[in-house]
Order: sequence, then C-alpha cells, then structure tokens
Amino acid sequence: MAVHAPVLGIFYRASSPGEKPFVEVGQKVEADDTLCLIEVMKLFNSVKAGIKGTITRILAENGMMVEHGQVLIFIKPDA
Repeated sequence: MAVHAPVLGIFYRASSPGEKPFVEVGQKVEADDTLCLIEVMKLFNSVKAGIKGTITRILAENGMMVEHGQVLIFIKPDA
C-alpha cells in the first residue's frame, strides 16, 4: 500500500533534527503510527500509516519538497 502526501510541503522523517526517524524500512507499524511530518508554512502535519503492516520502502528524502499526492512510503499490509 502506498502512503501519499496529503499536502504540498517539506517532508521530515523525524520530529526534529538529530532525533531518530519515526520509521525505518523493515519496521512494523500500526494504523495510527506517525510515519513522517510535512511542514506547510510553519505548520506540521503528521502522516499516519492508516494500516497495520511493515515499511518496505521510503521514497521521499528528508528535508525535500513533496507534492500533494506524491507517494512517500510503501507499507506491506499484515495478512
């Protein structure tokens, strides 16, 4: 399952510089787990997994601009 950017903004893998990322490839997540943040005009929007599964790929680069609808992360749903 692809997780898409809900808004245009800057993609962040962690809550602040120097902190560990919210998720890594191979990590199991629950539906309500935060995967990343997207900053829009100094407002931070958390992106939730939306499904229970395992992170298989992280496509967006930390600190880079992402477009609305852009695929950020892939999650393999639990069976």
